[in-house]
Amino acid sequence: MRPEEAQDPGTTFARLGLSDVRTVYQPVFDLRDGSVVGYEALVRSQFGTDLESPEQLFEAARTADLVAEFDAALREAAVRGFDINGSSPFALFLNAAAETLGDAAEQIPSTRQTVVIEITEQALIANPDSLLHALTRFRTQGWGVAIDDVGADSRSLALMPLLYPDVIKLDLRRLQERAPEDVARIVGAVGAESERRQALVLAEGIDSEEQLAAARAFGAQLGQGFLLGEPAPLPGALPEPGRKLRLTDSGGDLAGDPPFRRVTNWKRPAQGSRELAEATAGLIMRQALALGETAVVLAAFPDEQHLRPEQADELRELAKSLAFVGVLGAPAELAGVRTGKLAPDDPLRGTWTVTALGPGLAACFVACESEDGSYQLATSYDRDLVVESALLIMARLRPLAQPAR
Repeated sequence: MRPEEAQDPGTTFARLGLSDVRTVYQPVFDLRDGSVVGYEALVRSQFGTDLESPEQLFEAARTADLVAEFDAALREAAVRGFDINGSSPFALFLNAAAETLGDAAEQIPSTRQTVVIEITEQALIANPDSLLHALTRFRTQGWGVAIDDVGADSRSLALMPLLYPDVIKLDLRRLQERAPEDVARIVGAVGAESERRQALVLAEGIDSEEQLAAARAFGAQLGQGFLLGEPAPLPGALPEPGRKLRLTDSGGDLAGDPPFRRVTNWKRPAQGSRELAEATAGLIMRQALALGETAVVLAAFPDEQHLRPEQADELRELAKSLAFVGVLGAPAELAGVRTGKLAPDDPLRGTWTVTALGPGLAACFVACESEDGSYQLATSYDRDLVVESALLIMARLRPLAQPAR
C-alpha cells in the first residue's frame, strides 16, 4: 500500500467502487455494572447496493486483489472515527482479515486509545508464523488481543492458549447450536483459560433476556448484542465510562531456549534407549487423542532423518482425530499434518519435542541423543512451560497454501 493511501481510506474504497462504505460502532458493556467499556468497529455498506454484508465487501476486495489495502483502510477509518477527543476511556475493538494480519501489524494506525485486535483460531491455523510475529508487534504498540468466535469451532479450545488472549469472546449464537455437553466443555475451558491468563470473557450475540442470563451464567464479565446496543454511528454525547478495560500486557516469547533446555533447566533428565523415548512420546500423543477435536499436538524432530515410517503413519492417523497436528523436521509432506523446516542453525535442531494441549491437558516430552546413542529424556506437565514450548513450534510451521485466483 502506498503511504498516501494508508492515510486516506476513501482512496482505497473508491478504487474498489465502494465509496458508500462506512464504519459503525457497537457498544461493549460491563455486565457487572451496566457501564460501557468500549466499542467494536464494524464495516457496513449502504442498503440497496449489491454489497451490503461485510462478507460481500471483503469478497469484492479479494476479487480485486486489494484485501490488504481494504482491511488497512477500514482500520484507519475506524481509528479516525473513534479518536474524537484525544485519549478516550473507552476501548476500541478492531477486526482483521486472517490473510492480512502480518501486513496489519506493519501498518498500525497511530492512536492514544486502548485498542484490541480480534482474531480467530482459523487465522492461527492459516498462517501461524506471520500471525504470531504480528501479535508480538501489536503488543509492543500497546494493543490487546481478543480471540473471536469461541464456540463456533472446537479447535479454538485447543489453540486458545497459544494466542495469549486479553479478551475471550464467547459466541452465544453459535453456542445455541451446540449440544449441552459441548457447551459445558467450552464454557469450562474458557473459564479456566480466563482465570489462568487473567483475561476477560466477553459474551457476544446477546439479543434476548435469556441470552443475557446465559452470559452471566457462563461467567462473562463483558457483553455485546442487539439487546444491549445496536451497531450505529458514535453518539454525539458519549456515555459516562465505567472501569477501563485492563489488558494482561503479556504474550508468548518466540525466541529463547529450545524446549529441551527449558525443561531440563529445572528437571534432571533420565537416560534410556530410543525405544523408551518413543514410548514416552507416544504416551503424550495418546493423552491428546483422548480429547479428540479439542486437542493439538505440536512436535519437532532433531533432523529430517529421525522420523521413522511408523511414526509418520501415527502422526497421519492422529491428524484425523485432533484439532491440529504440526511437525517440524519431517522429511516430506504428511497428509493432514502441517509441517515446517528447521534451518541449519535453528536452536530446536538436534532436540526432540512433543507437546500436547487441550482443555485440562498440557504435556511435553523432550529428548536429546547422546554420543553413545542413548537418549536424555524428560517430561513436563507445567502448563506455562508446555504452552511456551508449543508456541516455538507453531511459529515455525508453514502457512496454508493460498488458493489460486
